[in-house]
Amino acid sequence: MSKGLDVKSVTKEFFAAYDAHDVESMLALCANDAQGRYLPYGKKSFMPIRGGLEQIWRGFPQAVADFGVEIVEMISGEDNSVTVQALLGGTMPADVPGIVKKGEVGRIAHAYIIRYNADDKISRLDCYWDNTAINAIKASAL
Repeated sequence: MSKGLDVKSVTKEFFAAYDAHDVESMLALCANDAQGRYLPYGKKSFMPIRGGLEQIWRGFPQAVADFGVEIVEMISGEDNSVTVQALLGGTMPADVPGIVKKGEVGRIAHAYIIRYNADDKISRLDCYWDNTAINAIKASAL
């Protein structure tokens, strides 16, 4: 990487901002043309981070008031990439069958593949999760 930053440190900063519901700081760590994909939304869910994934990041704390993020593990990859296992959640607004009951605190496992460009900015972010649990939460918000 051109500036010699540690991608794991930048990744920790990104997830700390997510945990603090600080989307502006998350965006500051992304390249202007950064792209992402939330795979459970479909293989064609590729979209810009700004104006796309950003809206999802802003929405989670509205759906789960005490929404939080906890990094479980980070693995450095090739070509300035990091894979992250994280737990996201909070007090659930609805039952998530087999996981947590309404009003209980629950965290849903997510896996992220984050790629960095030569300017030490996130250039691509792909995310995978247990879609059954997320769909139960989305249904409760309707």
